[in-house]
Amino acid sequence: MLLLLPLSLPAQQAVAGPGASGPTVAQLLAACARGRAAGDLGVDAAICDWYAVPCDCAGKRRAERRWCMPAGEPIDAARPEVLAALRKEPRQSRLAISVVPEVMARLYPCGAPAEP
Repeated sequence: MLLLLPLSLPAQQAVAGPGASGPTVAQLLAACARGRAAGDLGVDAAICDWYAVPCDCAGKRRAERRWCMPAGEPIDAARPEVLAALRKEPRQSRLAISVVPEVMARLYPCGAPAEP
C-alpha cells in the first residue's frame, strides 16, 4: 500500500527541477508554521519533521555523514535551529532537500569532538 501525503500547495509549485520534488524553503517554512499552529499534528507537521530535520545517520559510517548531531542530542532538537537558519536563507525558492543538508552541515559539522 502506498501512502501519499499531499502538500498544501499544487504539485507543480513544489517541483523546482527535472525529477526533483518537494517543498521549497519558503513552502517548508509555511508548512512548519501551519503544523505548529495545529499543535504539531497533521500533514503539515509531518512535512516539517520530514524535510526540516532529516536523519543522515542510518547505516552510514561517520566519514559518510553530511552532518553529525552531538552525542545524546536527538535529531528533533535541531528543528528550531534549522528553521531559524532557513528563515534567514536567501534561497527561499530552492528545494528544501537541497538547502537543508547544507544548513545541517553548517550547524552540526562532523568534525566536532564528542560524537561517537
